[in-house]
Amino acid sequence: MIQVTLPYPPSTNALWRMGKGRMYKSKKYTDWMVSCFAPLVSVPEIIEPVSVEMSVGRPDRRKRDLDNITKPILDALETHKVLENDCLVQRLLLYWSLDHTDVRVFITKMGDFK
Repeated sequence: MIQVTLPYPPSTNALWRMGKGRMYKSKKYTDWMVSCFAPLVSVPEIIEPVSVEMSVGRPDRRKRDLDNITKPILDALETHKVLENDCLVQRLLLYWSLDHTDVRVFITKMGDFK
């Protein structure tokens, strides 16, 4: 199992912006993606089906949708070469945690499941 801790991502609603007739990644998203490099740099690339579990902390008391967390986290795993492609995720488990304010990601190769 691989375990990494990532900073809380921007909402899926804040990932993209529109300007001059095209879509582009928002500054908030690109800055966050850069902040994910250090925790992920030493993780070897996985090229087989995996299960991903995310323990998501709450950074503040605002109401948030848990499903808005998955897209940026999976994109970071692919961008920083942890997953060859996020289509390798065969199982996804998400839950809120009161113990932390970041996102704890646990990646298990599906072959390791018994």
